[in-house]
Amino acid sequence: MKTRLRFITSLVAAAGMTLLSPAAHAQAAYPEKAVTFVVGFSPGSSIDLVARTVAKNLASKLKQSVLVENKPGAGGNLAAEVVSRAKPDGYTLLVVANSIAISPAVYPNLNFDVKKDLAAIAYLGIGPVIMKVSRSSKLDSVKALIEHARANPEKLNYGSSGEGGTPHMATVLFEQVAGIRMTHIPYKGGGEALAALLGGQVDLLINPLLVDTKSDKIMSLAITGNSRSPLAPEVPTFKELGYDFNVGVYYGLMGPKAMPAKIVEKLNESVNEALADKEVVDALTARSGIVLQHMTPAGFQDYRSKDMDLWKRIGARK
Repeated sequence: MKTRLRFITSLVAAAGMTLLSPAAHAQAAYPEKAVTFVVGFSPGSSIDLVARTVAKNLASKLKQSVLVENKPGAGGNLAAEVVSRAKPDGYTLLVVANSIAISPAVYPNLNFDVKKDLAAIAYLGIGPVIMKVSRSSKLDSVKALIEHARANPEKLNYGSSGEGGTPHMATVLFEQVAGIRMTHIPYKGGGEALAALLGGQVDLLINPLLVDTKSDKIMSLAITGNSRSPLAPEVPTFKELGYDFNVGVYYGLMGPKAMPAKIVEKLNESVNEALADKEVVDALTARSGIVLQHMTPAGFQDYRSKDMDLWKRIGARK
């Protein structure tokens, strides 16, 4: 009798495994193929650097390839729309910066809803932005730049990685703080904007800190943050110069809405492990001064929502 009961129990258990839904199986086995990180800006930008550094390390933890696909355009919105419409299975993800929170304030007719169509997965970190000018402009201080801009409204040109991107809106915020107006020239990515500054096509660029603060073609005037960066100790902070301008560039990972909770949890844990890896810390700190930080998906979702409210107020005054 006991033998028969054991046999029946085994049959029931086997049936249960057979009846396991495809979705449940996919969650348990995830990932079974390569994962793609979609980046809304061109190669060479700070967000591209972050994406590729994290992707390389994450691949070893997930035991699958993590590919990076650049889809620049519209301040990162082209990439965001692609991911918002992707199958919510964890294989198409979006690496974001502040621009994901800025977009609703700049683009009122988006084809997707940032809050409803994209789910937070993991926060990556935040770094300062730095103001750089072309040496040909002969503007050797923030004070000189402001005085020149006030005397010559809209005559100074500033570059950015695209309309609605962090460099663009950070400069808009600086204009509001300084009481000046300049002319915006958007590019497809941070690399192109920096090349334009180096070539003298634009006078000014506020972008993430990269190892280009010392150059015979550009001069760094000030950096955000409460203290000077060890990567650019010669550059004063806006705070010490007396300006209330302290915006940073943060990075995160998001995916389509309705992603299974178990996949989101696995990705969050794996990304947080990657952020603690010395290889990742060294690469991102050495290049951009990014302070890496762990957050839960809910924590990052709340962080992003508050940032959206901030940029909505700034955009309304644009």
